[in-house]
Amino acid sequence: MTHPSTLYIFLLILASSLASCSERFTHSVHQVRQPDHIPSQVPDYADSTVTLAAGEHYGRSRLHTFFYGKHYRPAWTTPVEVPVLDIGTAYGGLKPLQMGGSRQTINMRMEDSTGTEYVIRSLDKEPASALPQKLQKSYLADLIRDATSATNPYAPLALPHMAKAIGIHYLEPELVYVPHDPRLGEFMDKMGGTVALMERRPTDNQSDYSPMGNSEQVKSSRSAITERLTDNDSYFDARLFLRSRLFDMLLGDWSRHEDNWRWAETEYDENAYVYEAIPRDRDNIFYKMDDGPVPWLLQRFGVKPNFQSFKKSINASRLEKLNRSGRDLDELILVQLEWQDWQEIADSVQHALTDEVIEQAFSALPDTIAALTAESIISKLKSRRDALPQMARNYYTTLARQVQVVGSDKHEHFEVEVMQNGNVLVQVYKTLKDGEIQKLIYERVFLPSETRLLELYGLSGDDEFIFKSDSAPKLKIKVWGGAGEDKYETNSPKIAPRLHIYDSRYRNTVEVPNKTKIHLNNDQRAQTFNAEGWLLRYYLD
Repeated sequence: MTHPSTLYIFLLILASSLASCSERFTHSVHQVRQPDHIPSQVPDYADSTVTLAAGEHYGRSRLHTFFYGKHYRPAWTTPVEVPVLDIGTAYGGLKPLQMGGSRQTINMRMEDSTGTEYVIRSLDKEPASALPQKLQKSYLADLIRDATSATNPYAPLALPHMAKAIGIHYLEPELVYVPHDPRLGEFMDKMGGTVALMERRPTDNQSDYSPMGNSEQVKSSRSAITERLTDNDSYFDARLFLRSRLFDMLLGDWSRHEDNWRWAETEYDENAYVYEAIPRDRDNIFYKMDDGPVPWLLQRFGVKPNFQSFKKSINASRLEKLNRSGRDLDELILVQLEWQDWQEIADSVQHALTDEVIEQAFSALPDTIAALTAESIISKLKSRRDALPQMARNYYTTLARQVQVVGSDKHEHFEVEVMQNGNVLVQVYKTLKDGEIQKLIYERVFLPSETRLLELYGLSGDDEFIFKSDSAPKLKIKVWGGAGEDKYETNSPKIAPRLHIYDSRYRNTVEVPNKTKIHLNNDQRAQTFNAEGWLLRYYLD
């Protein structure tokens, strides 16, 4: 079989050879071109609407559709009545601030008179802008742009009702048309004439806004992860995060990398925080990719394996691929939870997401779009909901095979006990610099039937790793002490053959049996050393 990367390179060469740069493949995310003359007097947009399609250019010939898929082309090409945004009156009046977002999406930030920020994100996308400039007007760019039709542009409108029902934080997008309004100033040529989704920007003080948990401080993933890794008093609400992640799996959302989350911060003690997940950027839900031979073949060759089509069922292998972009964050946060927690939360989400809740959610779509797409999506969503406990079990099993228990840049005391039945109890305590134990901050029992490899990371600080065992463990244990003066201790010869210790040669105490695998090297990888190095594992803004 051709290697995926080889196939991808071949397609790049082939596509670029088919057509050089050409105005034929010039793209825009704007639905309405800027007129030659903009009136100096702002029109009255109050209660105004326009009727237009989100992406007329996705209407292709029968031959093209046969090879590349029907996708959601009818939803993109069907005209929809859209409210016109009047920035002078919306939310008491809005002031444009700056452009932002990725190159694929036109994104503009605005604020009202209280300082609350809103973000406007274009409905259409331009993924080909990520290509080298010489290919951005090529046939290849046109094909990549065309793949946007695999998404339903209006789908995010259905999510708030379901998210509220299952008890997670959420955003409330609204459909707007941004006119060529001179009050947009320097941003008019970039944002004017665009159909977009507008929502509160998840940042700073949201104490007046219940969908974000009335949090007085909403933080980025970089800020929240940094706080968790540098201070062992702060933690993520793993149970709430799992509810959000199970919802992602129900929706078939394959883009859940770190930058697609924000975090409601609550101070529960002096300088100690808990972080609650706020998912954002729901552009890639209910994906319909493999309904043509070309995208079907690309998926079979492993190109973008997380691009999983939304179907009535999803097996363990496809579920693992779907969750690929969110895997690093899952491994950091969900490591706190045992299977019983997953089972309880999956059952709760399943029961909350009733047929009535699902059906009501899709009434938020424009009527014409609901008539085109809602019935099929609802049917598949109900089927996935019914299978949610098995989906949860499948992904839990995936994460449980190799587990990482991560400390912080403060001081921790790790206790690992191999019990008589072969299960392994891991407890992590916060300690003072002198080693005095303050409190238990982590506890979980690992089953050798689920876990093959247990990895412990102390990061910075002076950490202790104590191993107890009356029987030989059936799983492998690897330990990275990281920066600081660390101590390793065990009197059990039975644990030694399965124990690997990695640290520097600097001021560490190692009191273990001879058969222990000890790897001392001053050339330590940054990703195992301290919080700053661990952050390199993540996709952060």
